[in-house]
Order: sequence, then structure tokens, then C-alpha cells
Amino acid sequence: MNLKLTSRRLSSGRFQVNFFADGFDQPCYGYLLADKESLVSEVIEKIRRHVLAMQNRDSYFQRNLLSLHSRNVHSGRILLFAK
Repeated sequence: MNLKLTSRRLSSGRFQVNFFADGFDQPCYGYLLADKESLVSEVIEKIRRHVLAMQNRDSYFQRNLLSLHSRNVHSGRILLFAK
């Protein structure tokens, strides 16, 4: 997986991480909201997990958009789109 990251600090102190993942049948891009204490390796691992899960589209749902039960507030926020 080839991964390109950019980030910007928000007024809340959190970071909006923009990413582009290539090297799959369907390249994808997305956005991740990270705390200032988050390690870069943790951010990359979260992106990697979601990108790999998206490759199996039959079972991948973005929990923050389609959750029908109470959400785990510590799971972080990530949006992922096919390019």
C-alpha cells in the first residue's frame, strides 16, 4: 500500500489527517480526526485497517455513518471513499 498523508491542526487542538491510499484495485482517499496525543504509527495503522477492510466491500460499513446502536466514542472518526 502506498500512503500519502497531509494534516492540519484544527482550532479544537485535534488534527484533520487527509490521506490517499494507492496500490489496490480501487484506490481510495479519506479523512481522519486524530487527537494531538496520537502517534503517527497509530494513525497509519488505523488507516491501513480501514483500507484493507474496504477491499472486502460486502462487509465494510463506515460505523460513524451507519451505526444503529450506541457508538464507541473512543473508536475515532474516519471517512473513507473509493476514488
